[in-house]
Amino acid sequence: MRTTILFLLLAATSTAEELTWPQFRGPGGSAVADGATLPVTWSATKNVTWVAEVPGNGWSSPVVAGNRVFVTTARGAIKPAQTGIFGNDYIAELKKQGLPDDEVNKRVLARDIELTREIEEVSYLVLAYDVRTGKRLWEREAHRGKPFGGRHRKNTYASETPATDGERIFASFGGNVGLFCLSLDGQVLWQRSWVPQSIYLDFGTASSPVVHAGSVYVLRDSEGESFLTALDAQTGAIAWTTSRTELAAKNKSGWATPFIWQTPERTEIVTVGKGMVVSYGLDGRELWRLRGMTPATPSPAVGGGLLFVGSGSQGENNRPLYAIRPGATGDISLPEGETSGPFVAWFQPRGTPYTGSPLYYRGLLYSINDGGMMQVFEAATGREIYRERIGGSGNTFSSSPIASAGRIYALNENGTTFVFAAGENYSELGKSPLGEMSLATPAVTGASLFLRTQTKLYRLSEAAP
Repeated sequence: MRTTILFLLLAATSTAEELTWPQFRGPGGSAVADGATLPVTWSATKNVTWVAEVPGNGWSSPVVAGNRVFVTTARGAIKPAQTGIFGNDYIAELKKQGLPDDEVNKRVLARDIELTREIEEVSYLVLAYDVRTGKRLWEREAHRGKPFGGRHRKNTYASETPATDGERIFASFGGNVGLFCLSLDGQVLWQRSWVPQSIYLDFGTASSPVVHAGSVYVLRDSEGESFLTALDAQTGAIAWTTSRTELAAKNKSGWATPFIWQTPERTEIVTVGKGMVVSYGLDGRELWRLRGMTPATPSPAVGGGLLFVGSGSQGENNRPLYAIRPGATGDISLPEGETSGPFVAWFQPRGTPYTGSPLYYRGLLYSINDGGMMQVFEAATGREIYRERIGGSGNTFSSSPIASAGRIYALNENGTTFVFAAGENYSELGKSPLGEMSLATPAVTGASLFLRTQTKLYRLSEAAP
């Protein structure tokens, strides 16, 4: 008891530098940092504590452990990244010209996809920076080689956000490379690889690892063998693997990060992909499933006693969003035409972003689609409160929003962050451009916002000179 009290006292008096942002979208995957005191506006020079160069290409988000911030990157990509929505307009334009399907496919691939035959080799790197100064502490090459699969030009071979348990860093890389465990000082402790599998249209991979209670969970949904696996965080030993290959799905590949859902009754590992949501127990056994998903990229959110799950599309249609009650078992899919059920609190057919993840904050659910159209729902009922196009027309978004101290932070693909007040009306508080492409979700610790652009990593703070 005395040890527990001492630990709680130490935790309560922790400095901002000792706080962590341990995975994609932070503690618990919530993307909420209400204890932080973040700036509302900044520029490439204003409210900048430091800025560091980041080599290579990567859209993994920063993670923070103690006095270090970590990112992954990959050297060796050829086609430059490009903002915007890569929809079917280009295909329609080519077909209008009367081009045969083979030529249409050839031109689309040339514009959008980087194939492995175009790459000699890729160097996969983990980088560590000093939180206080921005100095690069170390750079470790986890792997070097020719990737098995290609990538979409908006993707990279380092789009998976690493995770940390405070003692180790777990980094997963695209191109079917594998999972690497490193110490905080950059030593490779163990690594695990799997047989490479094809991804839909060579889009590349993006699902990030998550850590919980001494285990690392990795989700790999592909055109071939697909599975969810649990590994021992210390040794890399596989505790269990659950196959997902046979799950019925029109779209077999997926890019969503698994989500740890903790309720008073139990802890679940929620996965979105294969055309459905499937939740597993910590032993890898299926608990429940929900059909009706489109290709999956967004991660779930949780709040107000509900789990919010969905998947998106480039258009306004077919973006299902569900609110799930705890304790579900079996197949909880809704019959056609129904909008609720015993374990489904509500359903919205058009409510999930295509790439970014929805955000629960103070009783509301915020959903920002790729074109910047935001829908705000009452989380308890699914009622739409309002909708607003963030920043006006011409803005595209891939990163996920975060919340802090009554404000929402939304970063667009051009590196401009829009800050607006949380609540039932839209009130923009700040607009801060950095002038460089960004698809990575920011990280937060204490009074600092860590924001990654195409070539740089910023630490932003109100107290900055």
